[in-house]
Amino acid sequence: MSCIHARAAITDGCGNFFIDDIEVNNPGPGEVLVEIKAAGVCHTDYIYLSRGVRRILGHEGAGVVLSTGPGVTHVGAGDRVLLNWATACGECFQCLRGNLSICENRRRPSHGSSLYRKEHIERAFYIGTMSTHALVAGAAVTPLEPGIAFVAASIIGCCVMTGYGSVVKAAKVTPGSSVVVTGTGQWV
Repeated sequence: MSCIHARAAITDGCGNFFIDDIEVNNPGPGEVLVEIKAAGVCHTDYIYLSRGVRRILGHEGAGVVLSTGPGVTHVGAGDRVLLNWATACGECFQCLRGNLSICENRRRPSHGSSLYRKEHIERAFYIGTMSTHALVAGAAVTPLEPGIAFVAASIIGCCVMTGYGSVVKAAKVTPGSSVVVTGTGQWV
């Protein structure tokens, strides 16, 4: 299988990160290869710095589809897309109950991986958007409306989903309600 040469922000798992060359596999069945145009930075990336595992950082991103594997029909080469780390399997106990946000078997590329110095390297949430290219499960890719900037779209898959979910699902704020948000949003 041929690979795409890319660059990525990689944590050593001991509190540090560096930029280095990686190789990204071409897509297999159900997979999409995306050239990343913008990536968000989440507090989770900061936490990943010290988790003891070397990995490519980033789980918020947007870009352009370079190629797709067999079975991917909702996007094609050249499409502008945003990436979503919360890709439910649709088959586990939680998914069948409608709890897609707590899926027990997140979708990930079946054979897809990134290589660092010829060895497999983990990617944050199976995406690794702090890279020039990412191979992801087709379920992680959503077509992007024309006119939405990559920078704005890059945070929709986590930041916006988290905020919306907090307001609508957890707090159950209804239309016309007044709310007050306090604090800095810092999670430790």
